Amino acid sequence: MLESDLVIPHIYITGLIPMSILTNEQTTMVPRRARDKTRCLAKAIRDDIVSKVYGPETAIPSERELMLKHEVSRTTVRRAIQLLVNEGVVVRRAGSGTYVRKAESGPPIASSSSGKILCLIVPTFANPLYAEVIDGIERAARGSGYDLITSQSDYQVASENMRLSAMAGDFLIQGAIVVPSMVERPATGALEFINSSKPLVYLGRWPNDIEADGVRIDYDEAARIAVRHLVELGHRRIAYVEGAPRLEGFSMLPAYRDALASAGIARDRSLARIQDEPSELAGQNAIEALVAGKTAFTSVFVRNDVTAIGIMRGLRNAGLNVPGDVSVVSVNDSVIARSMDPPLTSVNVQPRTLGSLTFRVLSDRISGVYSGPPIYLTLRPSLSVYGSTGAPSIPGS
Repeated sequence: MLESDLVIPHIYITGLIPMSILTNEQTTMVPRRARDKTRCLAKAIRDDIVSKVYGPETAIPSERELMLKHEVSRTTVRRAIQLLVNEGVVVRRAGSGTYVRKAESGPPIASSSSGKILCLIVPTFANPLYAEVIDGIERAARGSGYDLITSQSDYQVASENMRLSAMAGDFLIQGAIVVPSMVERPATGALEFINSSKPLVYLGRWPNDIEADGVRIDYDEAARIAVRHLVELGHRRIAYVEGAPRLEGFSMLPAYRDALASAGIARDRSLARIQDEPSELAGQNAIEALVAGKTAFTSVFVRNDVTAIGIMRGLRNAGLNVPGDVSVVSVNDSVIARSMDPPLTSVNVQPRTLGSLTFRVLSDRISGVYSGPPIYLTLRPSLSVYGSTGAPSIPGS
């Protein structure tokens, strides 16, 4: 993918950023030099094995030959070979040398037309946001000669661990992108993957205490944008609806409350509806509860476009018109938002750009273009105004 192919809207940067994301320069950091030399040498040997330079049961070059060929120390060569031994790619034979392991006796190997595979783990395929993120990642990966293996964790840490552990031992897998099921601590599978000297990039949110990069959307800013839009239209009774699962780093309830306070609007607990139900059902049930409780509201800020489907259905069932009686604004700006009647005003979180940028961070790690400490990038969203929002029928209500 050419540098000009990636359009980056607004990025906040925490830590350092690979210069190749914004320019064509290279950045090298000393603290991880030994580890990165080991990884790069292991990758070079692994690539030669994949491309059949060294076939099954044949010896790879001696330590001295590898030292001279790659201009590295004996320590680096030994670490790289040990890494390949741990992966099951090669085996040592006492007094004879190191040999490529037979495929049938090694761990399960992923198939690839290119010999370059990345894995992607998302919580679910049902959310249209992830479909667009996957599209951005896959297009960028394909343009750079990578195949992409995508799976879903169903929000289960055990599922995430199982997949990452299996891929840590597969020498064709060169890196991973993960939407984590938890952030309280790193998943054991993620630690195992990192310890196999393969780069991992977190998407959406990330735990501490792990050598991994992260790319996310500023969801707090998304909430501020949505609430500010409704306030500017004249709304004061703004409800908030969020369904399950409620995950740390993805909930916008705190930012919704802060945005109301910044606008000088008193907090009303009855307007915040956190439903322990799947998104669409959560939206419909929240509206039914607001109407049944005779809670006054003129607008609704919804956690995502899928929940907004239930919101719109609940409003129709209650005989309320959008936006005449109630304005609705959501987050994601997916194809669902643009397909509703009326089209849904939604905060655009740039899912395809998010995917492309996440791939670029991972690609720079794999290639060695960037080898510094972990970086954390945050994209600023923007508002897409369609037909679901307007001024309240009674100004100031």
